[in-house]
Amino acid sequence: MSDLHYMGVKEVLQAYQQGLSPVELITHLLERIKHVNPRINCVVDTLPDLALEEAHRAEAVLRGQQTGTSGAGQGGAGDTSAVFADKPLLGVPFLLKEQHDLAGHSATRGSQTLAGAVAEADHPIVARLRAAGAIPLGRTTTPEFSCATFSHTREWGVSRNPFNLDKTPGGSSGGSGGAVAAGFAPFATASDIAGSTRIPAAFNGLPGFKSPFGSTPGTHPSNNDWYRGDHVLARSVADTAYVFNAITGVDPYDNATVPVEDYPHEFGEGAGGDAAEVAARLLAGKRVAVSADLGAYALDPAVAAGVDRVAQALAGAGAIVETVDVGLVLETITRASMSHFGHIFGAKLYQTMNGDLSRLEPYTRLMIESTTQAARETSLVDSLELESQIQDTLTRAMEGYDVLVTGTSAIEDLDAGCDYLGEVEREAGNLDFYWEGHMTVPFNIANRRPVMAMPSGVGSAGVPTSVQIVGHPYDCAPVFEVSAGLEQLVTVPRPEL
Repeated sequence: MSDLHYMGVKEVLQAYQQGLSPVELITHLLERIKHVNPRINCVVDTLPDLALEEAHRAEAVLRGQQTGTSGAGQGGAGDTSAVFADKPLLGVPFLLKEQHDLAGHSATRGSQTLAGAVAEADHPIVARLRAAGAIPLGRTTTPEFSCATFSHTREWGVSRNPFNLDKTPGGSSGGSGGAVAAGFAPFATASDIAGSTRIPAAFNGLPGFKSPFGSTPGTHPSNNDWYRGDHVLARSVADTAYVFNAITGVDPYDNATVPVEDYPHEFGEGAGGDAAEVAARLLAGKRVAVSADLGAYALDPAVAAGVDRVAQALAGAGAIVETVDVGLVLETITRASMSHFGHIFGAKLYQTMNGDLSRLEPYTRLMIESTTQAARETSLVDSLELESQIQDTLTRAMEGYDVLVTGTSAIEDLDAGCDYLGEVEREAGNLDFYWEGHMTVPFNIANRRPVMAMPSGVGSAGVPTSVQIVGHPYDCAPVFEVSAGLEQLVTVPRPEL
């Protein structure tokens, strides 16, 4: 089983039913991380004692050796159907973005200002994953306080993209994206307040789902920030949907959460046919609006080519594809979002630091200073008005369509280890601030819309490019179906590690 480390979530569950040992898999993945992570530095630490202890426990259940109230073994050794019904992720290893607390382990957020901080309890989505039987394997890197779209800190060093070690795996869930792409675990946790799930998905050739606001629980007080959400990164659309079903829904301690129906996670499985036939079943008749730039962004050539490639693939599989003029304005997006971050995220960090920013990373200081200045210039009420304009513009553009296709990051990659403190020079047009190179924020502003980032090709430096598949508020099924169809048509190679 030479590709054991590239098995997906559902493949792992099937392999367990056929006799694969959770202990064997987790031992293999720990060795994979030990030998490959020094090259990409996407994992903060591993949890071998915890992971192997839980792996032995899962193996006992799977082999029908455990008795008691769980119901394990009722069908005899090897009959695992009842077990998986109760614990749909039993024995599946996963990595945690360090931002997602694991009780008793460090919670420094990559900042030397929080040295010695320890989590008191599991983050809500971590608790749900563990309740579903998933096994924590290790934690992944982020930028300091998850406030950048690259991943490096003085605390953890520079994380690198497995497709090109000179490039970043993105951020803020960059360690999760790089680790999953590198074959360290079937999935990892992620979060998204400005693209922090979708940008690492884009740069690492992964699907990356931003669920509608309230779908997953968070921690106080950031759970009430209507831009945010907590997510996962996996290697297939089906795995993404399958894992999401374990973390969604109402949490009595998070009053922002809403009821969520299970996401579809079987896309032509067992129905027969090659990739083109599966795609045709999923895509035929789907109405797809395409706006490469949303009217607001200048795309690098490789990114624009990726959008075209996707549009042609969808049309060739039977979707009804039409170009639309969305008409967003970058200045409006920037003003609305930067003031929003200043009123909430930047203000919270400023308070955490008691106003002393001197010990923070330079890019963290830049984020806090830029957003708090934006908040002084634009009141919260005025930012809400701008957000409403953006939301209405997207609604008008998508009328009559099932989904909208656009780019994920207009800039095809970012250099590893660079703080991007000044103007970013690029062929498609210089950027005042590197965040303006990403096309994700409009859909945090319109955060009730589900969005899936999907691979669209490979850029000039070997880093994957990506598109976003955008749905109507809380209408997730078309997003998953179009994404799953696209997955059959446009692929990227695995990194050579």
